Amino acid sequence: MKGIISLILILVLLALAFAVGSQNEAVIAVNYLIAQSDMRVSTLIAISIAVGVVIGLLLMIVSWLALRVQLMTARAKIRKLTKEV
Repeated sequence: MKGIISLILILVLLALAFAVGSQNEAVIAVNYLIAQSDMRVSTLIAISIAVGVVIGLLLMIVSWLALRVQLMTARAKIRKLTKEV
């Protein structure tokens, strides 16, 4: 239930961000480390949000995998200790 509420909240925030971004039609110059580009504010907001979501998902997956490995090693230790008794 908590996961569903969190997902709905995230989707509402993303929809709000895209709605705000779509109202900004101004063109701005964006300076990268090696290049420069002219793009609309709404496009820049959408790209920034997408990159943030991808980075967040990757960090979450790495954390989940680390916890999964810890769980597997703990279960193996428990099995080993129960066989010794």
